[in-house]
Amino acid sequence: MAVATIEGSSSSPAGSGGMLDDIPMSSYQIWSVLMIAATVILDGLDNQMLGLAAPSLLKEWGIDRTALGSVFALGFVGMAIGTLTSGWVGDRFGRRGALIAGAGVAIFGILAGVGLGGVPGTASAMIAEFTPVRWRSVAVTFGVVCVSIGGILGGVAAALILPGLGWRWLFYMGGVVTMIFVTWLWFVLPESPRYLAERPDRAAELDRILRRIGHPDPASAAHIPLAAGEAPRYEPMRNLFGPALLRDTLALAVAMFSGMFMIYLMFNWAPTMLNSAGFGLQTASLGLTSFNMGGTIGAMIASLAIIRFGSRPVLILMAVIGAAVCATLALLPISGGRNEAAVLACLGALGLFASAAQSAMFAVGAHAFPTGLRARGLGLMGAAGRVGAIVSAVAGALLIDWGNLGFFSALAALMLVNALGFIAVRGHVPALGRKDALS
Repeated sequence: MAVATIEGSSSSPAGSGGMLDDIPMSSYQIWSVLMIAATVILDGLDNQMLGLAAPSLLKEWGIDRTALGSVFALGFVGMAIGTLTSGWVGDRFGRRGALIAGAGVAIFGILAGVGLGGVPGTASAMIAEFTPVRWRSVAVTFGVVCVSIGGILGGVAAALILPGLGWRWLFYMGGVVTMIFVTWLWFVLPESPRYLAERPDRAAELDRILRRIGHPDPASAAHIPLAAGEAPRYEPMRNLFGPALLRDTLALAVAMFSGMFMIYLMFNWAPTMLNSAGFGLQTASLGLTSFNMGGTIGAMIASLAIIRFGSRPVLILMAVIGAAVCATLALLPISGGRNEAAVLACLGALGLFASAAQSAMFAVGAHAFPTGLRARGLGLMGAAGRVGAIVSAVAGALLIDWGNLGFFSALAALMLVNALGFIAVRGHVPALGRKDALS
């Protein structure tokens, strides 16, 4: 079967070997992963722009927070549509086209949500299919954590640009950078070898990619499906809700809903909440940057811990600690801009545990869903997350009125729901052990 030619996943037939699992990860694979991850950096940069600009918009336009919450919600509706659409396109027509289309559509203002929504899930599926199993959780988590890297860049840019040039220049910068990058990506990004392996009519394309990777027998591997007389396979969406996958589909959706509720409450409303508590615009921007920096560092630590211990204990522990950090922030006196250093430190810790756990969750989804359903499974996870983001857009305007006690108490509750979702998942990434992980 074509499944056997690329990876030894749980969906592979008995006795099949993993082609990319049996050879060292090449510079071409690393370069491909970095190109895919760069699209996620843009996603993180672009989808936090409005939240970073929110305090300035509220002041300049004289609008209330409820109206801005409706704008956030509309953006997330577009993201939910984009997430589901991109998953279908990725499984049906290819990961490459879905990823480039998502990043490209994001250039066009009102359609930005539809484009950005599909980027993380498609990128996660594509990265998983370019990497051997021993490095897959690290690679997928790195790709997703690039959302935080984009957020760091956006936060630093906001701290430098907002005081002098104003909020419009944030959007100018994001649009120009995205336009240049998408044009470049069109010419250099290859298709997923795992996706091609299930399409015998594209064996020549797979052969070229395997040669670039450095496979010892690329032509034979690429043409195995042709010799077996196989046709391209397409698994129906309903299989995600069949007996084999229903529990994981629902549990990952619950975990993603609560996790993205938390993250987008931070992205869109934390700067405004800090500003309303008496902190300046620069501190409010740096607070979100601290959260993103913690998320970036924590996610990579988590990916290495998953290799050693498996994803179940790692993600459950991180979610529980994240809830404890939220409780600390809820009780910390911050009115009048007090305890600035403690607030920034706690926001960094919140990113280190709570945000990082959500990034690592994509590695679980990439493992739990088989190749024929991977993009749509991750897309469904992402759509559940976007629903959480929609709710957060409306709820954030109300929670800010309750001060840090109400705002961070809600986040603590969300992280406990997040932990329950992780507990319910069956298809966690298993511990590979030190020898397997480092071979």
